Amino acid sequence: MSNTDSNRRRTLVLTGASRGIGHATVKRFSSAGWRVITCSRMAFPEDCPWEAGPEDHVQIDLADVADTERGIAEIRSRLDDGMLNALVNNAGISPKGEAGERLSSLTTDVATWQQVFQVNFMAPVMLARGLAAELEAGHGSIVNVTSIVGSRVHPFAGTAYATSKAALASLTREMAADFGPLGIRVNAIAPGEIKTAILSPETEETLAPSLPMRRLGTPEEVAKVIYFLCTEQSSYVTGSELHINGGQHV
Repeated sequence: MSNTDSNRRRTLVLTGASRGIGHATVKRFSSAGWRVITCSRMAFPEDCPWEAGPEDHVQIDLADVADTERGIAEIRSRLDDGMLNALVNNAGISPKGEAGERLSSLTTDVATWQQVFQVNFMAPVMLARGLAAELEAGHGSIVNVTSIVGSRVHPFAGTAYATSKAALASLTREMAADFGPLGIRVNAIAPGEIKTAILSPETEETLAPSLPMRRLGTPEEVAKVIYFLCTEQSSYVTGSELHINGGQHV
């Protein structure tokens, strides 16, 4: 890395930034002096305390292919020096049934499958490919947020969500091989039971006592690992999926 590179402000593009893991990630990177460009389906809220404001927020509907392509072009236009240091694909959807029940492979309609895979799987592909030149210029890192449910059946997470995360884990390995020659590292994190809004209310009561650490994780604990994977501390780590689950997978 040249002196010029080390002196410039590093930039992160983050999807799914409004709450939970995404919100904690914004705070972790911004506290280290990074510029964080946030992406979400909603417009930037006027009452949001995030000081960067709407100039670093891009409204994208990741369920829509055309709008995702438009959003990628907008992101590229905001990278004045043509360099991007990190892309974190954190956005994800996990639909439930009308009564809040888990959707299985028997009860998930085709439209829901397609929507879930578009947001959870195809959007990360599109963003990575669309920003590849900028990531190469910035010696960048990509982090895909998968899940523990990508490797085991979960009592609350639906089938479409689980299989999309399993596909994203496989994609991470493929991308590591494809993007490596460009100097871009690609890794994944697989959170377990983290205290976020996506969890069902029963999760803490039902699952926490069975975990080796006897508690749920926090979004801040996940954000620390994401930061590690986007910095020089992990400079020879690529193609990995790091488990953040208090030992749930053992």
